[in-house]
Amino acid sequence: MKVEADMKTMIKNTIDMLREKVKENLTQIQNNQKEIRNLLKQTVSQQRTDQLEERYAINKALLSENNDFINVQLTLTNFLEKYEDSEFISGENKRTVTFRDENECFEHTVNGLIIYDKTHPFYTEEKFYNRLLNYYQHLEDYEMCSQLVNTKKQQ
Repeated sequence: MKVEADMKTMIKNTIDMLREKVKENLTQIQNNQKEIRNLLKQTVSQQRTDQLEERYAINKALLSENNDFINVQLTLTNFLEKYEDSEFISGENKRTVTFRDENECFEHTVNGLIIYDKTHPFYTEEKFYNRLLNYYQHLEDYEMCSQLVNTKKQQ
């Protein structure tokens, strides 16, 4: 079985995934800030100092990650704007992904070779959708779970 995926859709999906990850990181940073404020109210101790340093280090790493993700988003957005009309991006030059059966299609989907949207060969298969959802729940990838649920809502 073959599936065609155009570059523009893949880039837009990547931008959306990066945007969601930045939002998740910001939420975690805000939660860490609340914990930091509570820790600062406690009596000075080595344990408190260690916990503060840990929260600050986590926030620093998350901010660095967000910086990278935002830079990639900007680069991809600028790339799309600049080359939107080129054959490579416009969809006239689609990439074909071939697979033998549903299991191989599942592997291609979770590895990002096939986008799960209305054009997906198993989009209408409830069993496939539930399998994908369970897979991402098991990985605790709630961003992808949310994306799957939203995709299905648009059906």
